[in-house]
Amino acid sequence: MHDESSAAREDLRLDTGFKELEIVAYIGEFKIVGVAHFGVGNRTSSRRASDYIRAFNDVRLTLSQVRIYSKATKELLDTAPFILLNMDKVDFIYARDEDEGRAPE
Repeated sequence: MHDESSAAREDLRLDTGFKELEIVAYIGEFKIVGVAHFGVGNRTSSRRASDYIRAFNDVRLTLSQVRIYSKATKELLDTAPFILLNMDKVDFIYARDEDEGRAPE
């Protein structure tokens, strides 16, 4: 009986309707790394991380768990619980796929 209830709890997963992706953005002399939450539609299983960025069309993107680095020295300059990234000012942006190994910052 205990095994059945444990298995049932393991199968229960909370689906929030959001995809969490680590975003890396370059703005001027800064490298900004943080987590973005994207709403998911019906075709979520086949979507790549880049598909979420291409489909995003707002002028600002909220990032959480933010780390800001110097692009030149790679030194950690600051951290923040969240920021609003002005997409008009972004020079370069990408999202890391979940199965991608994390490169050192």
